[in-house]
Amino acid sequence: MSSGAVTESSIDWRHYDDLPLTPILTASLEAFESNGYHGASIRDIARRVGVSMPSLYYHYGSKEGILSALLEVGMDDLQMHLQGALADAGDDLFTQFCHFVTAVSLHESRRRDLAKLHPESRFLGAEAFAVYVARRNAVGDQFIELIEQGQEAGLFDVADSHFVARGAFAMMQGTPRWFRASGPDTPEAVAAKYLQVIIKMVASTEMAPELLERASALPSQSDSTPAH
Repeated sequence: MSSGAVTESSIDWRHYDDLPLTPILTASLEAFESNGYHGASIRDIARRVGVSMPSLYYHYGSKEGILSALLEVGMDDLQMHLQGALADAGDDLFTQFCHFVTAVSLHESRRRDLAKLHPESRFLGAEAFAVYVARRNAVGDQFIELIEQGQEAGLFDVADSHFVARGAFAMMQGTPRWFRASGPDTPEAVAAKYLQVIIKMVASTEMAPELLERASALPSQSDSTPAH
């Protein structure tokens, strides 16, 4: 089964090219965006891409198979951008934290169509769902580790790193429901605002002003002004 997944080993983590999706996945993503996962039919997807329904079933097996492939593409893309973001931060723990938050937020806005599919993972079969959840949890575990390392380094003051991480992710994962490219804020501006809020969630009252200032001075925040 061809998923159209990204395979580049290194990318500019702040830049988002069009993903090399197969024609079937491109048509499916358009159908899911227009009609929702449940509202999109295999017949409509086949019509959009100009193939027969048996051909579509041959490549992906079912609508669930298409969803699984698109989620795989989304997770591949997210993890590649996260890897680039962390590598770009070097050994500085706070910069790693800021880059991680920024990369997750950019995924939710720059890849809005794919990000909207993450909640639909609950409709995957048991095997595909387990694979997806393992990858999603790996991302969450990275963030928890960054928070806990920040705690140990005296940067953060968090009573429950797991709870804070879940709250931060839930906030950013809501972005696809309201973000529009034509809106007042760029994806970078939205990411900068989330970063400010999340720093306040993890930093002590004493450290927050210093960390907020450090974050605003990072090169990754240089294109965060609202676009009007």
